[in-house]
Amino acid sequence: MPWTLVLRYIVRIVAGLLFWRLTTARRAAQSTAAPQYGRPPAAPPPPPRLAQNPLAARLRETASLGWRAFSAVVLLVATALLTSGGVTLTALSPRWLGIAMLVLAAVALTAAVVDLLGVRTLLRARRRRISAEALRRQVG
Repeated sequence: MPWTLVLRYIVRIVAGLLFWRLTTARRAAQSTAAPQYGRPPAAPPPPPRLAQNPLAARLRETASLGWRAFSAVVLLVATALLTSGGVTLTALSPRWLGIAMLVLAAVALTAAVVDLLGVRTLLRARRRRISAEALRRQVG
């Protein structure tokens, strides 16, 4: 069971990175012309920026915040379960399994703390963005 938790966490990280990569991908212009050997080629134009749609940005921000909060709660529950099972097994029978479960509980707790710090960072960024938008509305 502990290996499935680690595997699920790794899959969650990979899926999150893939989702983030797909949502923030930029389309670069593909050049099909043959290279010129006389002079160095001119610098390619920068890739076009994604449209700064405020609704999409808020949706992406909310999804990221919700995903981190959900994963933090799941990791805290896993920490509680692994700690309970680890203490019980350490006191009763195969101590090595209890110690392994306690180590996995420490890893899950560390991952939960990292996710909670990410939630705090996202909330601070959201608060700053909202106050900046309010200031822009007052000035402009």
